[in-house]
Amino acid sequence: MNNSQIPEAFITATGLGAPRTYFPVKKWNRWGNLVICLVLLAGALLILLYGIYITYLAFEQNGPAMIDDKLPVPLVIALILAALGLLAGWSAYANWRKGALVCERGFAYNDRKGLQVWNWEDVVSMRSAITRHYTNGIYTGTTHVYTLLNRQDQRLVLSDSLGKVEELAKLIDESIFPRLYKLAADQYNSGQEIISGPVAISKAGITISRKTYPWSEVKEVTIHRGVLKVSRKEGGWFSGASASASSIPNLGVLLTIIHQVVGIKTG
Repeated sequence: MNNSQIPEAFITATGLGAPRTYFPVKKWNRWGNLVICLVLLAGALLILLYGIYITYLAFEQNGPAMIDDKLPVPLVIALILAALGLLAGWSAYANWRKGALVCERGFAYNDRKGLQVWNWEDVVSMRSAITRHYTNGIYTGTTHVYTLLNRQDQRLVLSDSLGKVEELAKLIDESIFPRLYKLAADQYNSGQEIISGPVAISKAGITISRKTYPWSEVKEVTIHRGVLKVSRKEGGWFSGASASASSIPNLGVLLTIIHQVVGIKTG
């Protein structure tokens, strides 16, 4: 990629190899919030001045007795607008320096707290929370939240404040999957238990939400609408268990191994 597109803040990100793709913060989260901040603060000032003006007129015409009847409403409205304006301003400030740079051997993330460098071999898990929103049955958008954890027990949350964050998450997942899958496969083949949040698997079977099923008793494992579910062959009301996909770290690794053991049904 063209290095001139990379902000100066990422120059100190060394040891990651050649840069591949840069993901800037969405313009709306910077300039949009800044414009809203200025508009709301200007509106608050104008309403406050209007309140002072009508209070002055009331004072001139009726004396001090009418002051309390004129000022409170404009003052309250001005305070509300000012508070909303400051909130928008804080959002602009918090997002102003955000950005992520994906490189050959890792990625760098920058925000108001400074630059973080994440090598692929240091990432131990990634959780994905993808939520589709509907209002009265009409699709209104999707939110994406990706939570990463490294060997140093540091946590990083990537959200829709970044442009094309789902593409960023895909590049990260593709880069860490081979190593994490090999570790998990070796662990499974050696007879150890693989624990991924509320789900654990081993050669003995699968445990999900504290319910354990031997592989020989598993009818099917499905993932549909963000829910991982295990069904037993016997059937019945209490014959299965489920867990939210967003609560399962390294979901792709886990699903790959389950698919190799009993198969996965998607919907």
